[in-house]
Amino acid sequence: MNQRIRVCASDELVDGAYLRLAVAYDSEPIMAFVFRHRGTCLAFRNLCVHMPRELDCEKSTVFDASGRYLRCSMHGIVYDPLSGESMSEICNGKRLTAIELAEDAEGVWIVDRRVKALPGPR
Repeated sequence: MNQRIRVCASDELVDGAYLRLAVAYDSEPIMAFVFRHRGTCLAFRNLCVHMPRELDCEKSTVFDASGRYLRCSMHGIVYDPLSGESMSEICNGKRLTAIELAEDAEGVWIVDRRVKALPGPR
């Protein structure tokens, strides 16, 4: 069985909110973000495809003003929240790196085999 990393209880992740989570992705320490969009829990590596910056590097949000799309706070690159695909012309065809999640009665979990918990307290 693959390692599961607990993110939170389901009721802690409401539409329009997100959580940052430090994990190892293919053995590299990274920051991921987990959010709920229209009832579905999703996660991506927190790294813009335009330049290597976290989406929330300048503002404490990964969403645009409408709350319908993901948006990099540095250069304004906009992403589809379901697929992570860039909707901005300069990054056409590129997408955020998705991280596989599962949700059950016990909460929201990262179940992606490329992702491991970092050692020490979280």
